[in-house]
Amino acid sequence: RVLEVYLDTLAHVYDPHSDYMGHAQLESFGIAMNLSLIGIGATLENADGYCKVRELVPGGPAARSGLLRPGDRIVTVGQASKAPVDVVNMPLDHVVELIRGTKGSTVVLQILPAGAAEGSAPKTAAIVRDEVKLEDQEAKAHIVDLPMGKAAPPLRLGVIDLPSFYADMGAHEGSARRSATADVARLLAKLKAEHVRGIVLDLRRNGGGSLEEAITLTGLFIRTGPVVQTRDPSGEVDVGADNDPSVACDGPLVVLTSRFSASASEIMAGALQDYGRALVVGDSSTFGKGTVQNIVPLARVMDQAGMGHSYDPGALKVTTNKFYRPSGASTQLRGVAADIVLPSRTDFSAVSESALKDPLPWDVVPSASYDHLDRVQAHVADLREKSTRRIAAEKSFGYLAGDIARIKQNLATKSASLNEPERRREMAQDKARSAERERQERAARPASSPTTYEITLRNAASPGLPARVRSAARASTPTTAASSAQGDVREPIGRWSPDDITLNEAERILADYVAILERHQ
Repeated sequence: RVLEVYLDTLAHVYDPHSDYMGHAQLESFGIAMNLSLIGIGATLENADGYCKVRELVPGGPAARSGLLRPGDRIVTVGQASKAPVDVVNMPLDHVVELIRGTKGSTVVLQILPAGAAEGSAPKTAAIVRDEVKLEDQEAKAHIVDLPMGKAAPPLRLGVIDLPSFYADMGAHEGSARRSATADVARLLAKLKAEHVRGIVLDLRRNGGGSLEEAITLTGLFIRTGPVVQTRDPSGEVDVGADNDPSVACDGPLVVLTSRFSASASEIMAGALQDYGRALVVGDSSTFGKGTVQNIVPLARVMDQAGMGHSYDPGALKVTTNKFYRPSGASTQLRGVAADIVLPSRTDFSAVSESALKDPLPWDVVPSASYDHLDRVQAHVADLREKSTRRIAAEKSFGYLAGDIARIKQNLATKSASLNEPERRREMAQDKARSAERERQERAARPASSPTTYEITLRNAASPGLPARVRSAARASTPTTAASSAQGDVREPIGRWSPDDITLNEAERILADYVAILERHQ
């Protein structure tokens, strides 16, 4: 653990995105890209020295067995023909490594059931490991029938939430390959079959992923052409282009971004903006990560150097190239600026490339040759004016403006009181303000929200629409911080919520955009 911290710190001296990843980190990286793992299907967390089950993956091995429940505490982990290992007070990532294994093998857990007292006799749970699909991290969609007034029928729009540009990096030739592009294409086909008249592509929580997926996914919205340019250390520029002339979606498109949209998200948003294919809406700019990293497994390097190793030494993630948009502008530091900026708390956070230590500079390369579709720019001023009027009249955005003012004041003050009574007063005021705000928002909320249908990869091929969404939990705040819970699965991505005022306004902007384009046809 100390060696990992030291080597990771050493890598950061050269570049904020170069990292050392130990075996466990490298395995987690692969899981995040593949959206699958071999394990029992449980999210685990530390609780008073115990490895505690926080939740089970629906349909996973643990859930199917019925032997494990949320709140259970794992005391020992046993493997076939090996003595069980006491895992009380063991680091969580070590426990996770013991629980994961090969498909079809059995892991034997000794557990204290939820609510059992200290010193109670543990129970045995023998669970057969299997592949676990991380469906909460997949692309998903919803269809919304947006009311357009008493005299007009609802406007049907589609929203696609893409958490990352994932891909099955370990797929063998000829085998089915899991990819974000294929999944989004399936969702688009369903939305098209249900006659949506425009799409919002939500990239607010998308921190990047596969460069290849960014290129092919952008190709779903354009015929052919360059998507990204990359420059290597020698100065050579390579153009990554979509060569597939088919288009999955040719209708009105809004790309919703935030400060948390980074890397591959910025490639896609920047390319669609350069082409004039999509309207970019959200925070004033994206994260600003315009660099490419390659994974260098150290076992191979050490073998070639004749250096013996008795364990997996992990890998280096090393910055090797820089990204550039088709127009030639780098996404480094500056990110992708929104065509229409919406009020946002995250726009004033320290989440950006420029906040990191020693970032590479912004620069440009010559523009690539591409078709300028120019479907957006002539309408931006009109769309921005309509959005500004709505935001000024919307109570929820009024509350948000108060939050932003307090954030600005705190940033300007750059200090906080360490006096306990004063801090408690501030906390009580914040709590009272939140409660009053929620009360007023509930009172002002319409009696019924727009009719909405959730579309997943499970139901995308089914005829017709699923049951309409009657209620939904408040969407989680986008975050790039690591979850305190670890284990077989990652922290769930926030799902659609009727209280997501930013997404609601993006849908209204799309409705205005649809109306303008249809008038000009």
